[in-house]
Amino acid sequence: MKNIKFTKLILLFSLITLVSCSEPVTIDEFAIEITNSIKDKDAEDLYSLFISPKENAAYGFVNGTITPEESSRLKSNEDLIKLIVRKGKQRKPEDIKRINQFISEAHALFNWENIKLVKTESTLVETKKVNTIRNKVTIEAATYDLKIIIELNDNKVYHLKVNKAMKVNDRWVIFPTNGFGIEIEK
Repeated sequence: MKNIKFTKLILLFSLITLVSCSEPVTIDEFAIEITNSIKDKDAEDLYSLFISPKENAAYGFVNGTITPEESSRLKSNEDLIKLIVRKGKQRKPEDIKRINQFISEAHALFNWENIKLVKTESTLVETKKVNTIRNKVTIEAATYDLKIIIELNDNKVYHLKVNKAMKVNDRWVIFPTNGFGIEIEK
């Protein structure tokens, strides 16, 4: 009898640990994670919510950083994947600097400790099937316009706009287009 209770207790703690360490499942959880990263001034955490260089490469999301000259030298899909990952990793220090600058500007607008409520408004822009480059597996990708509405204790309201939020392969990511990817609407 004691073993059964002990086993149930272990399973309960395992489940709690698993749930607390998981990725955001809903767009609302994703919005909360974005908001908390900014509130906590955690550039690394916010960076982790952007699509990673490996994900960019795996799903074939090639951006303008690959020149036609570089593209002409590629011999295989594997070379393309390596190039996308390498260029993405090289940009990380610049991306973190940009995120820190955004966080500083956001904190200059209002005291993030005074947040009373966070709501979301989202619009599905498109869904599409994406083939991975390496193994040609087809996955679902959904793109959303996401607006995070932040209400403060003094009833002032601010809006964070995520220009392109994506749920790709069951992971929510910020897919930066035309600049940083998040802006505060004034």
